[in-house]
Amino acid sequence: MYPRNCWYMAGWNRDFATGAIHAETILGEAIAFYRTPARAVVALEDRCVHRLAPLSHGRCEGANLRCMYHGLLFAPDGKVVEIPGQDLVPQQACVRAYPIAERHSAVWIWMGDPALADEDLIPDFVGYEHADWAMEPGRLDYAAPASLIHDNLLDLSHIAYVHANSFAGGSAAAATGWLNADLSAMRLDNGVRVERWMAAQPVNPAGHSARDVETIDLWTRYDFLMPGIFLQRTERHPVGTYERSRGARPEGEPLFITFTCQAVTPLTDDTACYFFAYGPWAREAERKSFFAELGLKAFNEDRVMIEAQQRRIATTSNPRMMPMAMDKAVLLYEGVVKRKLREEARLGAD
Repeated sequence: MYPRNCWYMAGWNRDFATGAIHAETILGEAIAFYRTPARAVVALEDRCVHRLAPLSHGRCEGANLRCMYHGLLFAPDGKVVEIPGQDLVPQQACVRAYPIAERHSAVWIWMGDPALADEDLIPDFVGYEHADWAMEPGRLDYAAPASLIHDNLLDLSHIAYVHANSFAGGSAAAATGWLNADLSAMRLDNGVRVERWMAAQPVNPAGHSARDVETIDLWTRYDFLMPGIFLQRTERHPVGTYERSRGARPEGEPLFITFTCQAVTPLTDDTACYFFAYGPWAREAERKSFFAELGLKAFNEDRVMIEAQQRRIATTSNPRMMPMAMDKAVLLYEGVVKRKLREEARLGAD
């Protein structure tokens, strides 16, 4: 269901402290993360070769990781370099070491063939420390599969209902704008791009900074990229910008901009984690806390709905979903993923 030859977000950079072990399950594989004194993050299969005890219950010793069951010492490449009470270390005494990259304030892990790991394939994620934005990072864990979160992010028409009192600010007109927008969706090499224009919208009470303006043209664009990366920029412009731009990306100085970078990482078949950062442009950094609270409220609204959806799916015999017109981006992304999975299958067969 999920491609493996790609970079999954394992966490924000601040989640990995030097000398501390961070246990995680990604795509069903138990992994022990730790940061060395040289600041490098290491990811090892979370089971000792001796008695399969979890290495995440171990101890960091410099750049190495010691199993605290019988004391085997593992190097960052996964090889055992010391066995207490035994001089000979068998060559096969090793665990899998995963390629790791640290970029855009995040730690990324390659779950597929390590020979294919290329850091240039990491999307331009931006991250919460980027100087252009004032964002607070967060994480939510879901009792639901990553695929349902993907569907949610690919179709933002649900803002009119799920987020009526958060992103729509309690405004019926703002909520309706997400349903009646001028929308376009296109396939990218590694995902989907969706753009919406909402012309002559009443100012949304949720966070708009141009308080002397009552009506705006709103433009938003988001890319949803494999294996679950969501990047959205939302601009508020003076009325008339939509007409001048003729539905293309807006020209001229916006009144206000917000940005969000998000990543969905499958943990198991039925669980996932959702990383997010959301906030205004840096020139209004004093509003960072407002948007952090607004985003967390909205993202929890998604979680409640999606987990309820998953519970219903789990109790439905032969569950089938009926596609609607609003699912265009969902279907486009499914096509991109299926192509990627076919490519991986061919590589595996060679």
